[in-house]
Amino acid sequence: GDAANVCIGFYQVNTGQAPTVLKKFERTPFNHLFWSPMGQFIVLANLGLTGGALEFLDTNDFTIMNVSDHY
Repeated sequence: GDAANVCIGFYQVNTGQAPTVLKKFERTPFNHLFWSPMGQFIVLANLGLTGGALEFLDTNDFTIMNVSDHY
């Protein structure tokens, strides 16, 4: 079959307003998300039999800080 089509979106939510999209990643291979306890930073991970890819992301400006593999 075809690979899963996973989209990851980050939204800003303000009281009394509809959520607005800050950033959207289309067709990513990631199946797990791990937030930093302090916020701002997130690790996007592809865990399991199909991968081991890790991507470290700063959500202030959505820069990719590091890309790594862990099998």
